Amino acid sequence: MDRTITGKHARVSKQAALRAFGVYFASAVCIMAAVIVKFVFLAKINTRYSAVAYLLFSVTIAVILLGHHIYVVFSRAALVRNLRTLGAVYTAMTLSVIANIFLESVSAFLMPAMLTAYIAATFSNGRDAFVANLFSNVLVFFILMTQNHFVEVNYYGIVAKFAQGLAAGSVVAYWVSSGTKRLMFLWKGFVVGVLSIGAVYAMTAAMGERNYRLTDLAFLMTGTFGQVIAAVILQPVFEAVFNLVTNTRLMDLTDHNAPLIKRLREEAPGTFNHCLAVANFAEVCAAAIGENPYMARACAYYHDVGKLKNPIYFKENQADENPHDELLPEVSAEIIRSHTTEGKKLCDEHRIPHEISDVTVQHHGTLPIYVFYNKAKQLTDGEVDITEYSYHGKTPVSKVAAIIMLCDTGEAAIRAMDNPDAERVDKLLKKLINDRIAAGQFDDCDITLRDLDTIRQTIMSAYGGQFHKRLRYPDGGSAR
Repeated sequence: MDRTITGKHARVSKQAALRAFGVYFASAVCIMAAVIVKFVFLAKINTRYSAVAYLLFSVTIAVILLGHHIYVVFSRAALVRNLRTLGAVYTAMTLSVIANIFLESVSAFLMPAMLTAYIAATFSNGRDAFVANLFSNVLVFFILMTQNHFVEVNYYGIVAKFAQGLAAGSVVAYWVSSGTKRLMFLWKGFVVGVLSIGAVYAMTAAMGERNYRLTDLAFLMTGTFGQVIAAVILQPVFEAVFNLVTNTRLMDLTDHNAPLIKRLREEAPGTFNHCLAVANFAEVCAAAIGENPYMARACAYYHDVGKLKNPIYFKENQADENPHDELLPEVSAEIIRSHTTEGKKLCDEHRIPHEISDVTVQHHGTLPIYVFYNKAKQLTDGEVDITEYSYHGKTPVSKVAAIIMLCDTGEAAIRAMDNPDAERVDKLLKKLINDRIAAGQFDDCDITLRDLDTIRQTIMSAYGGQFHKRLRYPDGGSAR
């Protein structure tokens, strides 16, 4: 039986719940304001209904949207705590509802019924995109069917588009997800669009509407395919405004010309190469235990950016001289451990998503810096407080952070070994993992012993190329 090292799950705080309610309320107000504008100024609904009808109508809209909010609060605590993603989901819903109710004034076939799913799928999981799309379509259907009681609308078109939004939108939510290639996103959207267009025409025909016009087909194609293009255009906008993490954003962040990575490459080349090595191992380790390899690579790239403040004080950037030889151990310890907090500051200044920046203060946890602790013990006859020679960061709270901790220390330790072989490396990795378990470094992280063993084996496989024997050529060279 597999065992989880920790069982701690942060609950939704009152502050997070209040912020989430504020996002819901703002979304509801925007939708109701747009509906009133549509009804009064575009649909030309008689204002004698405004007193009671509009009040009940607005309350119903708020209640429908409240259903989504209740779902989020009670079923998606992680989303409530992540205000950026939550705000992006509600913004996608709001934009979609408003776009649908206004474009209906031109033609019901022009409505982008799957827009919520297309936008949300670029930055959230399938479940969140599906539920957001569901409530968006219910809202649009209720609003337009209510409008139908006041002024005549294309009933067949609205019902068909509602069905398209629910059915095809569900496919979009789970199949057309955020990928590394926007062309693949467009291709999948095209496939869903073609199938859903046929379904809409079949459904309207089944309901008795057979008087199709060429303009209806043009509107249907524009509304169906236009929302795919709109989602692709809006994806980088949402990423920038809400500082979201998507696979495409992660790839942008790991570009060697990204500002902080470029600085690391130019000002601390040793650290840069170390980060590349850690990234290679972290990526395969993440894939091995079912985590996002793009996230692991990005975290590895940025985990040591704090060393930019004092690059020469870190071994990988030194030549022959070590400036720590002239410093007191407590001063050296402070310089070394400050790279975690300095890294967090740099990441925040450059608007690096917190999922990445948090790893800078977690990848060493609260572990002691033994080299300076031991040096201090040699220089004094009294007791030495080990906490003064330990990192003052936080222990990993995600599996990716735990991966970075192990890959970081494993890469450095193996690189420091003389003539490493498979047996010695395996023994070293087991010791590193056991020491961190004993030190409580994974107590706030839902990582299992099986995951840790998989990580160990994966690192061994990644380093395997260093252990095989090479054939010697007569001229003294070797086969690579």
